[in-house]
Amino acid sequence: MVDVRALREYEAKHIDGSVSIPLNHLQELADRLPTDRPLLVHCAGGYRSSIAVSLLRRMGFIRISELTGGITAWEAAGFSVTRLAA
Repeated sequence: MVDVRALREYEAKHIDGSVSIPLNHLQELADRLPTDRPLLVHCAGGYRSSIAVSLLRRMGFIRISELTGGITAWEAAGFSVTRLAA
């Protein structure tokens, strides 16, 4: 799972096991992503992840999907997130 939100957003809360690669650094850091398994991309609500999926497809990634509604929908569905301790 690839989280394309800003680093400060990721640090505040994120989905366990996700990798933070902010959208504005995606092209330069895409080589860190595995090409041998499917990727699920998300942001806060869906706008940035749709851009990220488009960019990754242009870079040759084939098995890629978007988490519709982002981390907001993930939480609304009752799935857990890791939050930065206050």
